[in-house]
Amino acid sequence: MSNQKPFKLRISDLDNAARISREWATHTVSILDTDLAKKTIDIVDSFYEQRIPQPSPGMLLHRCHFDDVTPEDDFGLIATLEDIKAILQFTVKLTTPDKLLVHCGAGISRSTAVACGILCQHGLSPKEALKMVCLLRQGAYPNDYIITLMDEALELKGLLKKTLYGMFDY
Repeated sequence: MSNQKPFKLRISDLDNAARISREWATHTVSILDTDLAKKTIDIVDSFYEQRIPQPSPGMLLHRCHFDDVTPEDDFGLIATLEDIKAILQFTVKLTTPDKLLVHCGAGISRSTAVACGILCQHGLSPKEALKMVCLLRQGAYPNDYIITLMDEALELKGLLKKTLYGMFDY
């Protein structure tokens, strides 16, 4: 295991995502709220749409739609194992020169959980990945259900979730 990032990584909120994606990233994982979530928090569609990264020459984009919820919540669209596997398929070939942006609405929960999993995919231990994400994104609080899905997809046998629970109160 190594403390070195296997590629450059940034984690962002929606407000800054389009700019960072356009000006910096070679790859972007865009985690978007579902229509239900947008209506619940009363976001005007044009405001929301302007902030979403768009495909462009030299930048690969993967979009997914799930809300910042867990199975205990009775609203929103929950992430699935298929969502997580699709993200990991998109990021599997990242190399040192690549620049990955992972963003969600606030850049705190879904995106940080996804970033942890991607770092583990590329050889960091769960502890190294969580520490790296916390250094990169102040206020990080990874979604524990997405961590569970990453754990399963990467066959980490619960180590990512155990490490998360050792570092955060849930």
